[in-house]
Amino acid sequence: MTPSDLQPKGSPAPHAAQAPQRVLIVEDDPAFRSLLHHELEPLGITLEDASTLAEARAALGASRPDLLLLDLGLPDGDGRALLGASAPAVVLTAADEPGLAEACLAQGALDFVPKPFEPLRLLASVRGALRQAELQQTVSRIEAAQAQPRGLRRLVGASPAMARVVDLLRRAAGTQITVLITGDSGTGKEVAARALHEESDRAERPFIALNCGAIPETLIESELFGHERGAFTGATRERPGCFEAADGGTLFLDEIGELPRDLQVKLLRVLQEREVVRVGGSAPRPVDVRVIAATNRDLAQDRERGAFREDLYYRIAVFPVHMPPLRQRADDVLLLTRTFLAQLARRHGRAPLELPEETRQALLAHGWRGNVRELENTLERALLLTDGRALEPASLDLQRGDAGGAERPSPAGAPTASGPFQRPAHREDLLPLAEVERAWLERALELCEGNAREVARRLGIGRATVARRLERYRQ
Repeated sequence: MTPSDLQPKGSPAPHAAQAPQRVLIVEDDPAFRSLLHHELEPLGITLEDASTLAEARAALGASRPDLLLLDLGLPDGDGRALLGASAPAVVLTAADEPGLAEACLAQGALDFVPKPFEPLRLLASVRGALRQAELQQTVSRIEAAQAQPRGLRRLVGASPAMARVVDLLRRAAGTQITVLITGDSGTGKEVAARALHEESDRAERPFIALNCGAIPETLIESELFGHERGAFTGATRERPGCFEAADGGTLFLDEIGELPRDLQVKLLRVLQEREVVRVGGSAPRPVDVRVIAATNRDLAQDRERGAFREDLYYRIAVFPVHMPPLRQRADDVLLLTRTFLAQLARRHGRAPLELPEETRQALLAHGWRGNVRELENTLERALLLTDGRALEPASLDLQRGDAGGAERPSPAGAPTASGPFQRPAHREDLLPLAEVERAWLERALELCEGNAREVARRLGIGRATVARRLERYRQ
């Protein structure tokens, strides 16, 4: 975990130096690539190389450069295949067929530089193209921000399940009532919380989000309530917590079921008294904060077994809203797909992709165990792998995930996802519980492909608990 992981969402990001612009040189001649590196070095940009169309497509799929410096005569095809669909490009070629420059510019090239080139001409072309690309990216970011829906319009869906969610949030928006949003991972609980905030009279005030399961127990109190200088080792200055940062606005406490019991008591006091005391301090500080909590756990069940305080449960579960899994929103899959593709196209500077019938059927047939988050991530990856105008089923690569809900076979003797260990027949067969738990957790991580959040959900324990126990077993 890095210091940036501990920064509450919604708080100002620390200033960071702007990364140098990146240029991908697509050229099959190693000597000519070296010459280009030498000539472009004074620009202070990052230069990357690709010698074939395949290598260029792989580089573009990994991350989008600011500019392509593109040769046309490549070993595996014509470089014009990359024009207009991937990144801004300057064509640099020895080909001199009539009308070639006009054709490249018509396909989207920013400039056409013939080989052999004049160094000053090349530098001027690359500088101008990078300025134009930077300007276009700025315009795209502004347009995307203006096009970003706010309030309840964030919640995309026409299914009855989503209509129920929107109705509940609309009723809660005009009040100060504490809302508990429940649902599986990836169903959009934070999106719903932001929508509720933006519909409320606190919309112009801060929205601060804190994931209670992502912060070590030793730091969570300071993150919530702040600390005074000298409160603990490393506290070289005073620091306000999330409650103070959200004063006048909304504090979203995600994965609240992961909060340690001793902090549950302190959180309850803050909710009741509407004031915080920083770690190492004694003076209470009044706060005016609306709290929205979220969890993928069954807090009522946790309350029954003593893992979650009953008084805090009744304090935060005043107005529960359940986010339905995507499998219960089949009517919304294609609507969400079109929405995400439009947003992703703006983000990556691409034209929106068409959806052939076979792609629509593949999307509808998939299980989407990762819910809306899985759908968005799948579409973003597919967009980056698509050079044409249509999104083909192969680009979705749905076989990597839940193609039909079937589990992989377990090795003989290993615990399975569908049942416990075989019941011991003799006392000699009994194993220490720690060994059973360790084997079960390790197998769960294998079946869930290392996704600790999914392991926690399927085993009915907190993600922080999974991390602590695995750390103990690895010592």
